[in-house]
Amino acid sequence: MVQAAIALDNVSKALGGRPILRNISFVVEQGDVFGYLGPNGAGKTTTIRVMLGLFPPNSGRALILGKNAGSDDARQSVGFVLEADGLYENMTAYENLDYYSQIYGLSSNSKGRRIDELLDMAGLSDRARDKISSYSKGMRQRLALARSMLHEPDLLILDEPTAGLDPTGQIEVRQTILDLAERGKTVFLSSHNLDEVQRICNRIALIDKGEIKLCSRVDEVRSDGLSLEETYIKLTGGGDR
Repeated sequence: MVQAAIALDNVSKALGGRPILRNISFVVEQGDVFGYLGPNGAGKTTTIRVMLGLFPPNSGRALILGKNAGSDDARQSVGFVLEADGLYENMTAYENLDYYSQIYGLSSNSKGRRIDELLDMAGLSDRARDKISSYSKGMRQRLALARSMLHEPDLLILDEPTAGLDPTGQIEVRQTILDLAERGKTVFLSSHNLDEVQRICNRIALIDKGEIKLCSRVDEVRSDGLSLEETYIKLTGGGDR
């Protein structure tokens, strides 16, 4: 039986005595491009931190490819990009990937080829020797995606990957995500950009006030008589808080 890429079972999490996640459950199957929707403050980032093992749940269980979230086996299977891209501005793109390849334990024989492959995938081969300080935000985000792929993880977890990007940067990052999905990677991305989710995701979950309000295929939401936008507004009230 094929293990789910992500399985959350009745996960609750409180921070500072305040409930953030309330018995949330959902499954991300291998091969999904899974969109995690919700207003700001709904619990999206906390969910990601639980999946990465940064926040242990107060109750419930979080599994990554059948392994407990945060375990060494789970970490080996996951690449991630959070709000901070983790790149060093005084280093070139190649130097950044070379530095992280050492952290991930890539052999000296294979890391050069792997770095070249990822720079090509990100469309940055011609800027490989330029310092990150000269990069646009979209270029930085594409390089961060490349960094997350150095150890060839099966699952990518991305927190608002196109936030703050101009339209061109958004298109470039979306295409990079789709390219990764075509290579057989499972992608979990949090977003409150409904247009983005409709463009690239096949399945979604919607969280509001720490509770899962919907988990469905994108095409099934559309066929229910309401658009994704209308469903979002109906279930969340439509605004951040």
